[in-house]
Amino acid sequence: MKIARVLSLVGAAMLALTLGGLALTRASQASQRAIAVAAPVAHVGGYTDRAERDVQITVWNQALAADPTSAIVLGQLAALHMQRGREGGGFDEYVEAERLARRSLGKRTNRNSGTAATLVSALLSQHRFVEARTVAAELVAREPEVPEYRAALAEVSMELGDDAAADALFRSVWAHRRTLTIAARLARWLEINDHVPQARTLLASAQADAMARRDVATETKAWFALRVGDLELRRGNARAAEAAYMQGLALEPEDPRLFTAMARLARERARYDDVIHWGERAIGMQLDPATLGIVGDAYAMQGNAEKADEYFRTLDVAVSMQPGAYHRAWSLYLLDHGLRVDEVLRKAQDELQDRKDVYGYDVVAWALEKAGRRAEARVAMREALRLNTPDPLLRHHARVMGMDLTATRSGA
Repeated sequence: MKIARVLSLVGAAMLALTLGGLALTRASQASQRAIAVAAPVAHVGGYTDRAERDVQITVWNQALAADPTSAIVLGQLAALHMQRGREGGGFDEYVEAERLARRSLGKRTNRNSGTAATLVSALLSQHRFVEARTVAAELVAREPEVPEYRAALAEVSMELGDDAAADALFRSVWAHRRTLTIAARLARWLEINDHVPQARTLLASAQADAMARRDVATETKAWFALRVGDLELRRGNARAAEAAYMQGLALEPEDPRLFTAMARLARERARYDDVIHWGERAIGMQLDPATLGIVGDAYAMQGNAEKADEYFRTLDVAVSMQPGAYHRAWSLYLLDHGLRVDEVLRKAQDELQDRKDVYGYDVVAWALEKAGRRAEARVAMREALRLNTPDPLLRHHARVMGMDLTATRSGA
């Protein structure tokens, strides 16, 4: 498998709309819809249940061999590959989920909304946001009464920077904010819009609900702990972030997303031995260039130039094999180190043609700053700050550019 295809899965769960609770019987339309919209919280297992996922896929492949034209079987297989991808199976699982979902929808779109939701998930996991919006919009048009579908479209709109559409859609599902998948998406929108106390309350409530439910996968419970920890880390609450991450690791001791999170936390604390410990554990499971860079920096801070150089060379190879837009964490790492500035700027500007969210503008602004084009950088940075997002990284970039942030409201 090419390094470029072994992408970081941090944040993938937020974008997932996978099916769950799969049974070997043909479900009714209502049952299928309930299964689809419950994801990613439906109990189909976590990192601790990978063997079960393999068995399920084998069984459904046998069913497909018996009936190659079955839209239901194809849809179930697509959902299972999507789930296995979330459990660390790799980027190819998302590609296979897309292929199977398209085959299923080619057979039938009526009473097959769950598979359409899986297709949205697969496209999002591949960062194909424009295509995901088309499928999600069609899904909402077919079943506008399902709030989970509207929340999914809202999230796609948020990722694309269509703030007005995202806001309208999220407002339409506010009454359903206690639903786990809606709560997760809505909490992120609230945080981006500088409503941190509300986001924190909503996310904490969702996590508590997930922890109390027996039908929620262990992997998903760990993911909620990750989300809570990330929010706290962005707010500078390192102790609360650590508590959340450790809660997640108690649930899923081999979750590479949480290993990476612990490495980031250790970096904030300048605990370089811990950065290396957690970062290398993460890399051992999923090769992520941004994590390679964090570990390389930790070795450099310890004075181990040879080991640092080894990691930087590996990072350079990994990044060079990425054909499309760089992962944003990779881009920022490269820019922070003055590497591939023109290339990062070109790719970030290309991505901005379709994806105009605040973080897309931030990458472009930082690349322009590193290229010595401060006037242009400040124009882009104003777009990055348009929602008053209380992210310390955005504000750091703005301060470096000499921008006045005194009028900006601060999150709690």
